[in-house]
Amino acid sequence: MTINQIGWQRGGSSGSPSGYYNNFELYIGLASESELSDTFDDNYIPGTRTLVYKTTTQVMSAGPDEWMIITLDTPFWYNGADNLIVELEWVGGSNMFYTYMWETGTSRGLMNKSDVSAPTGTLYTRMSELMFDGPLALEQGTFGSIKALWSF
Repeated sequence: MTINQIGWQRGGSSGSPSGYYNNFELYIGLASESELSDTFDDNYIPGTRTLVYKTTTQVMSAGPDEWMIITLDTPFWYNGADNLIVELEWVGGSNMFYTYMWETGTSRGLMNKSDVSAPTGTLYTRMSELMFDGPLALEQGTFGSIKALWSF
């Protein structure tokens, strides 16, 4: 599957309808493990971390329960076998764009709110619901449902 777009579903009417993020970068890569470690770089299969989108200011905006979609500058080929990592980086901004979250049961979220260059972060068992789209894509769904479809 070639991923051309990634979407986040706004969490109802929580927070602001728009968030502004400075020096925004979005990376996608692959991981061989289903659970993250607290060291960012250790989670990637070497050579798979790819910058797929970059902008000076990213506006994340949607109505309640609507999807906020980013079209990638560089499409990413997902092999459907390894675990997928979506990494967001930004420095400063205003407001927060709240998304629906799901409880994964294991450490599948990693966050560092204060220093983009720090090598480690704090692990979380909750993560945003995501939607991926592109040529040869499966029916739209969250990463959890896509992963379930490929778990044989």
